[in-house]
Amino acid sequence: MRPLLLSGGLALIWFVQFQVDMEGDVPVWGVAAVIAVRLFVDFVGAWLALSTVRLVYTAGRLGWMRLRAHR
Repeated sequence: MRPLLLSGGLALIWFVQFQVDMEGDVPVWGVAAVIAVRLFVDFVGAWLALSTVRLVYTAGRLGWMRLRAHR
């Protein structure tokens, strides 16, 4: 699966799970801006999380291959 698509899916899941209610006298454009920024931050966070997992997995495989090569 492509990391970009997976990041987008995770971002949408996190966005829906952790909704914050905005109370008070907030203009419509303010609500839209907050929603857009939160979705973007969720996307970047998911992308970083996936990149970290892929990096750890690749480093583990490389380490395992080097360990087996020395035997």
